[in-house]
Amino acid sequence: MFRKISIVGVILLSLFNGITSYAQSEEEKVELVQAGALEGHEGKESYVKLKDNVIFKQGAMYLYCDSAFQYAKTNYIEAFGRVRMVQGDTLTLNCSKLEYDGNTKKAKAIGNVILVDKQTILKTNLLNYDRQLKTVSYSSGANISDKGNILTSKIGMYSTSSKIFTFKKEVHITNPGQGFLLDADTLQYSALTKIATFRGPTTITTKDGSIVSNEGSYNTQTSVMYFGGKAQVFSGDNKISGNKIDYDEKTKLGIVTGNVMIENKKDSITVLGQKANYSGSKGYSIVSGNPLMYQVAGKDTLFLKADTLISINDTINKVKQLKAFYHVQLYRNDMQATCDSLVYDFYDSTIYLFRNPILWNGKNQLVADSIWMVQKNGKMDKMYMHVNAFVVSQDTLKNFNQIKGREITVSFANNHIQKILVEGNAESIYHALEEDKKMIGLNKAIGGSIVVLFEKDKLSTITYVTKPSAEFIPPQKIEPADTKLKGFKWNSKERPTRQTVIGTNL
Repeated sequence: MFRKISIVGVILLSLFNGITSYAQSEEEKVELVQAGALEGHEGKESYVKLKDNVIFKQGAMYLYCDSAFQYAKTNYIEAFGRVRMVQGDTLTLNCSKLEYDGNTKKAKAIGNVILVDKQTILKTNLLNYDRQLKTVSYSSGANISDKGNILTSKIGMYSTSSKIFTFKKEVHITNPGQGFLLDADTLQYSALTKIATFRGPTTITTKDGSIVSNEGSYNTQTSVMYFGGKAQVFSGDNKISGNKIDYDEKTKLGIVTGNVMIENKKDSITVLGQKANYSGSKGYSIVSGNPLMYQVAGKDTLFLKADTLISINDTINKVKQLKAFYHVQLYRNDMQATCDSLVYDFYDSTIYLFRNPILWNGKNQLVADSIWMVQKNGKMDKMYMHVNAFVVSQDTLKNFNQIKGREITVSFANNHIQKILVEGNAESIYHALEEDKKMIGLNKAIGGSIVVLFEKDKLSTITYVTKPSAEFIPPQKIEPADTKLKGFKWNSKERPTRQTVIGTNL
């Protein structure tokens, strides 16, 4: 039977504890501070059974429970019912049962375990706590909450001194307020810095998309992320990947470095480079470091190379463009071009070439101050050449047929020039051939407007809308000056090839 403990009883019990554990220092001995009743048991392993508001103490640690077995000889405690261990003024451990070794200062908490360390709360069914190493560990799953972040994992360890958690197997972090979810295999989380550092396959899902990586970190307080190990970002129709990604979820600004790849499946577009600055709020990416864009259309592919590529996908203002700046080169089997800057508008499938644009189609060279190329179903449909427009076509005898004017409109059929309309200050030079083998003369004309028809990439007929000022020069009277219109230049050496555009990117 239990009997109530008097003050004298407590003194005698303390004396008994001191005699049986004389080899222990005062700090190592677990002391009984309070109990409502006790019952002593002698035998091979003597112990005291305690109940009613039981309190133990060891150094700065206090242990509270409804009942307990105290093994004074081995300095061991078994506590039951509303167990609460308090370490200093920050850490509290609650559970249904606790086994505590006063010599090793190790505790095993069992059933409805709740560990509270300031604002961090850990819940599990089985927990090991090492007071000496200041570590907490579990291997059967736990739930941790910290300032809005909720984390679960199968295995975990927590350092009460550094405030760092280490988690393994089925690691999940959620923040309902931020719409954030992290799934990882191995992760470290600091309760002080609020930074989660992960290793192994990891997926982060936000309101804007998801990120897959093999290593990195996430600041749950500032929403700043770092990803390495060939990270990938999925956002809408876009996929962005690179060796390293830094991203601020609040500002929606990111930097991707090393083997950058931006893919848009809807438009069949891929952009490659070595660095990309990304803005999620404005929907643009600036790609540098030998950037290359390619777009697959049927059996053909359009390649675009420049010093800098800017991809814009502004769904609010309905702007979807690709901009290219400096040393721009285009290559497709049926068409090649160079210019200083370019805008590709995906909404109307128009490519705008600015500043010294030159475009080649078969044996034809087209030059103007600016060129607008309209596509339909991935093929060239119309081309508008503005100011100082100049078309040169080379015939079978290497002669240059030339057309120039203020404005030129080119119509295509199956990606080949079908018709050219020249408006304003039209001029032309046309070498007349006999069966494509012998020149029979040179036609030169000046008029208001011209309509030119092509067959198999060769100039076939020229029709003047208004009566021109024209002359026909026989072969023997042709002078070198007669063969070139003012401003003529054949830029064949500048014509891009597949190798000069793609290089080592693919």
